[in-house]
Formats: sequence, C-alpha cells, structure tokens
Amino acid sequence: MLVPKITASTVLETELKRAIGLLPVTLYADAAQAISGAGASSGDVWAHVSPDADVQGLLNSGLAVAVFDSADEVSVDCDKSRIAIRYTTSAADDVSKTIDQALADGIGRAGAVIMQLTSEQLSEAVQKSPSDGLSPLSRLTAAADKTLVGSSGPVRVLVDLLVLEGTVGSWTLDLVSLAADTGADVVVAAEALAPAKDDSARRIPLAEAFVAGSGLKSDRSDGLFTTVVVDEQRVCLGVVYSSVESIGAALASGEGVYWSRRRGLWHKGLTSGATQTLVGISVDCDSDALCFRVQQNGAGFCHHSTRSCFGPAAGISQLAQVLAERKASAPEGSYTARLFNDAQ
Repeated sequence: MLVPKITASTVLETELKRAIGLLPVTLYADAAQAISGAGASSGDVWAHVSPDADVQGLLNSGLAVAVFDSADEVSVDCDKSRIAIRYTTSAADDVSKTIDQALADGIGRAGAVIMQLTSEQLSEAVQKSPSDGLSPLSRLTAAADKTLVGSSGPVRVLVDLLVLEGTVGSWTLDLVSLAADTGADVVVAAEALAPAKDDSARRIPLAEAFVAGSGLKSDRSDGLFTTVVVDEQRVCLGVVYSSVESIGAALASGEGVYWSRRRGLWHKGLTSGATQTLVGISVDCDSDALCFRVQQNGAGFCHHSTRSCFGPAAGISQLAQVLAERKASAPEGSYTARLFNDAQ
C-alpha cells in the first residue's frame, strides 16, 4: 500500500491534496497537523507522537494510529492496532540487525512497524539469501503477516526512505516495487508525488505510485484490474475494471472513472447523469483487486437504472436513497422540506 507522508513544510496543490485524501492511510510527522487534516481524508490518519503527549486524547480526536520511536516507553491504554513503532537507522547501521530488532520487539507490541532505511539499506534489505530465497525485509513481513492483531488483521510493515547527510537516494518506481514485493507498505513524501505525469518536476505520478506501492497485480491478458464498486455503507453496486490510466483519472477528478473493455476510459454517468463521487480507493488482501467506495448519484449504478447491478437498493442504502430523493423533490415550504432544513 502507498502511504503518503506529510510534514510541517509540505505544500501540495489542491488536486493532489484531495487525491491523497482518498487513499487508505496518510502519515503525518506532527500529531496536531494530523488532527486538522483528518477531516479532509476518507482514510486513516497516522502521526508521530511524543510519549509525553496526551496520546489517548489524540486517539479520541480522530488520530487512527500513534507512531512512537522504538526507544520510547509506550504506556497508553488502547488496542495495540492503534500503535506503530518506528525503527530509525543511521548510515553505519547494520540493516539486518535493525530488522531483527523489529522482528524480536516491534511486531509483538504494536499493530505496525515502520522501518526508516536509506536507499542503500533498502537495496540490502531486499537481497534474497541463497539458502532460503528470503530477504531480511521479507522475513519481517512474513512474521508480521502471521501475527494477528484481533479483528484488525495482521501486523503491518511500512518502509520509509531516509535521506541522511552524506547519503543520496529517493524513491523511484523501481524502489517502490522492490519494497512492495516483500509485502511491505511504502511511505513516500507527499511532495514527491504528482497528480498526473509530471516529467519536468521528476515526481512520481500518484496512480503509478499507488499501483506499485500496493503491489497490485493483474492475472488478465489485458492487464486490467478487477474493481468492486461499493457505496458509503460498503454495499456492492457492481463489478468493473480499472487501468493505471483510469485510476489516475479517478484520483484527479474525485469521481468514478473506470476502464471499459469496449470503449476505453469510462467516466461513469457523464451521459446518464448517474455520476459517482469517489469517497475512497483501496486494494484487497491479495493485491489483485481494487475497491472503489463511492457516493452514487442519479438513478443508480446499473444501466437498468437500479441502485445496484444486483437489483434495487435494500436496508440502509435503500433508506439513504429514499431520503435523498425526498429531499431533492420536496416543494419549498412543504413539511418534508421543513424537516430537512430544521437544524434541530
């Protein structure tokens, strides 16, 4: 999974800021900044916090995960899925020893471990041993994957590229893929991402970084990704396909854009009016399918004008659809209009 990182000095164009808010996780260097940014993100907001801070208060205020340094003494009363431990190396550190420390200590006391490595250390960490075919980083992700954190799933491993004085290197798509291939999530500075192809600034296009960082793979001959479309209540509306190009268009526009096997780029609802407002985008556990969470507008997702390709809406989705229709059609001054306009 791609995890954009935002620091106090990060300045983003509006389009990129909105697109990043559609991703599953954003990592902040400052907790206060994270809390203020939580409202603009549909995903989880993580932040580095001091052990002296009111961690419980931050978690209650919208912070999904509190990140501590490995040397910090963590004493907060919460599920460990809401704690991440960060291991920072120096240029002279033996990366295998740092990974062994995270293996012995981190995955047992937190829901995630973040490995801050230089590009040289990352290259070393993904080198496979001739004896068992595993790299130090893949050993860590394999052990983390077997360590369940209640209903939150397994412990996660994130890799954050560290640029130290006297070292060189920054994320490239090849490095992102190398890290993701080990099963790790990839932390990339938000300012290193571009909302679209931007060769002049040498930034990584967000859609390409998302696909590479998620380890997203297709088993189809045309390379398309199976995409499940769900509403805000996560009720399935239909199954479509996506490409890197359509993912980029969806993130850039904030709407449901897919790839039609017959027509190519398909902006849902442009002709019918049944457009979709994109709420979030994620990848499944096997990294071979996408999920688009949307607010469905108009008659519905299906070409038969039903809410879903599997029939009319039901349950909460049906109630939400009825309320939206009643609000849109209520005459001014009617009892229905007064109910919707009454702040009480």
